[in-house]
Amino acid sequence: MKKLTFSLTTILLIALISCAARTRIFDIKQTPRRFHDKTVTVAGTVTNTISLPVLKVGVFQIDDGSGKIWVKPKHNTPFKGDRVAVTGTIKVGITISGRSFGVILFESDTDEPL
Repeated sequence: MKKLTFSLTTILLIALISCAARTRIFDIKQTPRRFHDKTVTVAGTVTNTISLPVLKVGVFQIDDGSGKIWVKPKHNTPFKGDRVAVTGTIKVGITISGRSFGVILFESDTDEPL
């Protein structure tokens, strides 16, 4: 019984810590300069995707309920409706393929499942 209680407590603590480490998109959008060049983790639902396969460029937008932010993925672009968590670096004033994205999160190599 003690092992089960310890295991459940450990899992709960890990889950709480990982949730606490996430940044609300609202906070990033309110003070983007504060987050510029900082590493953050956001999580939410993919609401929009833009893909230019010829240029091998794609971006997607995440909505966490507090706001939306564009993400430049490291590898593949997820599908609209997918729930994702993304860790990366915030950049302000970015233009990709002639389109201005204002604030964008550039995904790092580490991403975590929801």
